[in-house]
Amino acid sequence: MNVLQNLTELYNHLSFDSTYRNVCKGILENMEAAANGTIYEIAELTNSSRTTIWRMVQKMGYSNFSEFHHELKRAVKQYTYYNRILPENSEETIQGIKEKFMSQVMQTYQLMDTQMDVQEMESIVDEMAQADKIVFYTPYKDSSILALQQNLSMDGKQTGYYCLFPDMLEDSLTLDEHSIVFTNMIDHLETMDMTQVFENIKKKKARVYGSLAGKSRYQIYFDRVLFHGNAGSVVEGVLAFQMYFFMINEIYRMKYID
Repeated sequence: MNVLQNLTELYNHLSFDSTYRNVCKGILENMEAAANGTIYEIAELTNSSRTTIWRMVQKMGYSNFSEFHHELKRAVKQYTYYNRILPENSEETIQGIKEKFMSQVMQTYQLMDTQMDVQEMESIVDEMAQADKIVFYTPYKDSSILALQQNLSMDGKQTGYYCLFPDMLEDSLTLDEHSIVFTNMIDHLETMDMTQVFENIKKKKARVYGSLAGKSRYQIYFDRVLFHGNAGSVVEGVLAFQMYFFMINEIYRMKYID
């Protein structure tokens, strides 16, 4: 998760009257000024205090303000990378955008057809039915997971959904050999280091099932790769992840709820 995702997730995660939410809002609305400012200037920019800024940085999982500020500077400098779904094209047209998205939808279909085996999916559903706790660690919230969580809860399963690094880190310490973790962490240079989270999972003897886009340093922790997407296709990765868990949800409902 990059710092902009981190700020956005924390902003959406907090109550409307939260001081930290207002700080996130101030930084996101004034990213360039925040990236070039000191902790005192960011405090003034967001109508808060230096202590509040420091505590918010800790809530996001950064060890110090310098680490957070470095990531913010890099994110602002590369903002056209972070806010793009399709690769940059100086000759882009509206029709061209539609055609590229349609092409990636077709790539998603091919991925689902070749990599998503129904027998394997049923096996995973059966493992979930035997597990005590099933949690999801992803960079963003997805409706397919939220739908699946409802059925898991109806079946008496303990479940959780975490997007912020500190929440994942804390939850990873509560797992045991009867727990399953699903993840689609994206391993880019700008992503917060998730090594400690995965180390905790393995120490607790929980299982880790994840999707991959290209090579990942975290693959060594996976007990099972759900599917392997194209590293250059954001749309394919998102759609494949959604469709996979919508299917898992329907299989679970059919076998264990209805």
